[in-house]
Amino acid sequence: MTVTNDDMPHPVPPSAYLRYKENWFFLIFDRDNGIFGAIHIVSEPIFERITFACHFSVQGQSIKYGSQIDFPENFAFSPELGDDHFTIRFVKAHEQIDLSLHNDDLDLDVSFTNRGPLFNFDDFDSANPDKVPLKEVMGIATNQQHVHQQQGMLVRGNMSLKTDGTTQHFSIDTLGYRDHSRSIRSDNLVLEHIWTGLHFPNHIFGVMTVTSSLRPHQPTHCGYVYDEEHGLRALGDIEFEGKGEGPDDQPADLTLHVTDINGRCFTLIADLSKRFASVPLQSEKPGPTPFVYDIVENFAPLKMYETDEAGIGLVEIGKRVRK
Repeated sequence: MTVTNDDMPHPVPPSAYLRYKENWFFLIFDRDNGIFGAIHIVSEPIFERITFACHFSVQGQSIKYGSQIDFPENFAFSPELGDDHFTIRFVKAHEQIDLSLHNDDLDLDVSFTNRGPLFNFDDFDSANPDKVPLKEVMGIATNQQHVHQQQGMLVRGNMSLKTDGTTQHFSIDTLGYRDHSRSIRSDNLVLEHIWTGLHFPNHIFGVMTVTSSLRPHQPTHCGYVYDEEHGLRALGDIEFEGKGEGPDDQPADLTLHVTDINGRCFTLIADLSKRFASVPLQSEKPGPTPFVYDIVENFAPLKMYETDEAGIGLVEIGKRVRK
């Protein structure tokens, strides 16, 4: 395009900072043992790297592990990824994934197995053709491959925490959650988002909203619900409502008003002021822009208004801030 108004350098378009990533994200909700964990694996072939990040709150104590390895030549369809301490093994598609971490702080061996079926967020777009697609927002309108899947899980295994010459042993048998995505995306270009993985005795939900810097006035809302009576299905209308002043400049309560595609309404309330734990998460390394993406992971108690069911889940809240 001919530029007629100047000869000076021009603003760098946001698309210049795009990157392809394949992510895996795992959550542990062990209220009985006081163990809450977020495990993040990020592959970025354009930077020839894979990063592993494990963040735990164990009875109030923060335990962190992180590393980076070169992008492996045998990445495609590899049955496992890892470094000298951390390993993820893909045992059975949609049914079992094993994680292990062994270092100076802890020993962890757990299996994530399915509590409910896997949901592919393309199915939300198919059920809601009138709504802004997640692919358009997260893929920044590049029309490139975009896959985003979530699943409610069970977690079983063992953890040993080593501190001050003593070792505490924990048997884990609890709820978990996982997320798997691959796409062209740059989290540093997102303005704000809320991502959730929510467990109730009879229901599993995954609900999210994302506002992109390229679509600041058109956020996407998307999600699903699963229960044994009605099965897996996309949501339709979704509304997020924050109330009060909670920790880390967040609302005290976050209410989700959602309706499934069959017209059933659910009101889900997360009490962030009484969260069980919070762990850090950096979704990607900061790029050359003057912004970073700040994320707070809230392991929170839940309530379903219609049935008075109590639940537990993660409410992840992120926003773009200046460095």
